[in-house]
Amino acid sequence: MVTVVTSGKGGAGKSTISAGLARALAHRGKRVLLIDGDAGLRSLDVMLGIGGSAVHDLSDVLNGNCQPVHAVYPSPICPNVFVIPAPVELEQMPTPDDMVELCRNFAEYYDEIIIDCPAGIGRGFLTAVAAADNALVVTTPDMVCARDAQIVARLLEEKGIPSRLIVNRLRPHPIIKGKMPDVDEVIDTAGLQLIGVLPEDEMVSVANAYGKPLPSESYAAVCFANIAARLSGETVALAPLKKMQS
Repeated sequence: MVTVVTSGKGGAGKSTISAGLARALAHRGKRVLLIDGDAGLRSLDVMLGIGGSAVHDLSDVLNGNCQPVHAVYPSPICPNVFVIPAPVELEQMPTPDDMVELCRNFAEYYDEIIIDCPAGIGRGFLTAVAAADNALVVTTPDMVCARDAQIVARLLEEKGIPSRLIVNRLRPHPIIKGKMPDVDEVIDTAGLQLIGVLPEDEMVSVANAYGKPLPSESYAAVCFANIAARLSGETVALAPLKKMQS
């Protein structure tokens, strides 16, 4: 299955979701390939501990500079997770047809392919969604981001790509106090079925910045595991907001 992780607005946390979901699926025994589609702003290689060891990227595969397997890097911090880094230059981004062919060729070797989509609805978006079987639309709990998610959701619907919503960087306390929109308001604005909620968690930021595994005691790790289970067809209840504060 090919899943694209997208959003209408930058900073929603697509790369964080992509990396966390890949880890969670790998923990379920899946062999996962992450394709970083954010040309010029790649980050998945750092988040998954590969960093400076990456020599080739997606553009090298498409230009025939290397065999596809040589641009695939195993994560040293998470077995069964593999990454193809994004091109360094924006001009080196693949076409939609390139992405379809790439995913078709790799699907034989991986159980799950996750494409980290660049923000917005331009050329990068059209390329990233071209091969997708389904989409996860990421929003933060603010109405501007949720409205942009609605626009993305409509475009995905036009292309016949089933999509669900992830609310990222949720801070339960302001919502409980009535100082921020609640989850239902965000869902209604985005117009998508919810698949998961991720709380604001400093452990996630630290793990991503240093290319370290997300600590198992982090509540975010539990949330990622639940999203992976739901993506696999299981029914898992959402935790109440108060529990997310613990």
